[in-house]
Amino acid sequence: MSYEALVEQIRTVPESCFNEISNYISYVVYRYEKQNSAAEHFAAVCAEAQAWAKDAGITEQDIQDNLRELRAEKRRAHNESRD
Repeated sequence: MSYEALVEQIRTVPESCFNEISNYISYVVYRYEKQNSAAEHFAAVCAEAQAWAKDAGITEQDIQDNLRELRAEKRRAHNESRD
């Protein structure tokens, strides 16, 4: 929905509903800002982890190999628990 269409719909709402609409819009803006803040924080943590891995000499292949090993261990443990 475009901004113009939203404004047009709000203009048709009774004035008694403006407070509720204002609260809802404030909540939507809050959620948007919180989501973006979380995304920025996650990106910063990832960048920090990549820098640490580079300094420690850990390669992308090392990470893939470790993940593959962890998944295999998890499958083995799951299969053993089913027996």
